[in-house]
Amino acid sequence: MSPAEAPDTSLLRARRDRASRSWDVRAGTVLIPSGAPLPIDGTDQVHDYHAHPEHAYLSGSREPSSVLAFDPVEGWVLFAPASTLEERVWTNAAPSRERLQVETGVEDIRTIEALVPWLELRRGNAVAVLGNADFIDHPERYRLPDLRALELSVDEGETERLRQLVSEQRRAKDPPELARMRAAASASVAGHLSGIGLARAGMSERQYQIEIESEFFRNGGSRTAYGSIVGGGPNGAVLHFSPTSRQFRDGDIVLVDAAAEVGGYASDVTRTFPIGPRFEGLQADLYDLVLATQQRAIEAAGPGVEYKDLHMAAAEQIAGGLADLGILRGTPSDLVDADAHALFFPHGLGHMIGLSTHDAGGCLAGRQPSDRFGLKYLRADLPLAPGYVVTIEPGIYFIDALLTDSERRDRYRDMVDWDRVDKLRGFGGIRIEDDILITETGTENLSGDLPSERSAIESLRAQALANG
Repeated sequence: MSPAEAPDTSLLRARRDRASRSWDVRAGTVLIPSGAPLPIDGTDQVHDYHAHPEHAYLSGSREPSSVLAFDPVEGWVLFAPASTLEERVWTNAAPSRERLQVETGVEDIRTIEALVPWLELRRGNAVAVLGNADFIDHPERYRLPDLRALELSVDEGETERLRQLVSEQRRAKDPPELARMRAAASASVAGHLSGIGLARAGMSERQYQIEIESEFFRNGGSRTAYGSIVGGGPNGAVLHFSPTSRQFRDGDIVLVDAAAEVGGYASDVTRTFPIGPRFEGLQADLYDLVLATQQRAIEAAGPGVEYKDLHMAAAEQIAGGLADLGILRGTPSDLVDADAHALFFPHGLGHMIGLSTHDAGGCLAGRQPSDRFGLKYLRADLPLAPGYVVTIEPGIYFIDALLTDSERRDRYRDMVDWDRVDKLRGFGGIRIEDDILITETGTENLSGDLPSERSAIESLRAQALANG
């Protein structure tokens, strides 16, 4: 275990104390399952497992099929599976009770089987279930019998109330969390730098994925933070494109959204670069527009700033830039009011990041998400505060699914130069993304060591090509 991943049990105990005080649960029980691995049919293996962030945050453990429980009288108990003989032969052994005590700071560690009699003693109590809801529907994944005999009464309203309080607590990252996020960002920067130098016409998206992810691991990454996105040419227009055997071609731009995770904490980094030595024509114009939009948003971010306001300002900047380039028609404000910009910038400006790639963001309590075309994918509607880490990731794309939709073509017939846009189908997309820590006085770019200026990207590409 690296220093960045080492547990701080005093901090974990403080998290749990803070959570239980804010909950003010005077009767009832809180269960926080970690989630259980899902088997892959036809193998003796399971899908990649990731503990639920609420469980990981409060327990400090990422052991599968575990349940952290809270009782207002008894306090915190961690129920965790012990390894069977067969598991010790075929897979990694589960940690011992003593090791879990050391790693989590929870004194009361019991086997998962002990959860049933523990709940039996609390029969009739209302239950809030945070963490992974698979626990209720699939108790067998936790080595538990059918729970219906216990007559558990899950209080959905109480569950949502407590979940909102945990989300609010998780948003501001403490120093150990930031240490892991810095380490993850550092590994991601190394991977992207290597990839930008290695990309060549004839290399496939899948080959590129292998190269960049290898660098994540060489530089301390414990896993990838999410499925790597590598889109060459037209594939760059698909927002979450999975790499294929398609080979990069001369004239392509390549969008790469890939990042490392360290100790359960994610980074999230995107760069777009040309396969040739430079961006050509409209590629350069659109890259400069996306970069200027990102830089302005980062400069405007800070404590007390509404994230939605940053998004709306970015939308207006992109709308104005596309109008200057003759792709859209109208004033920036009118275009954004009509959501015309969302044909080319359909997602939100970014999201919070931490134990999940899309972390404890959402709406501030009392706010509701929007169903507007230009806002429905905004993942954070709240004021920023010190300790928050958010991504800033504007983009411009030529997405066939949107540009060939007859309803949208009719709605925006006067706001889009459709003849020009139709000639740009196949262009792909451009996105630039960094991880931004909100500080007491402004921001810090955790992934800022990775160049984003067009001249710097072009210099890296020209040098790489010159070196063969």
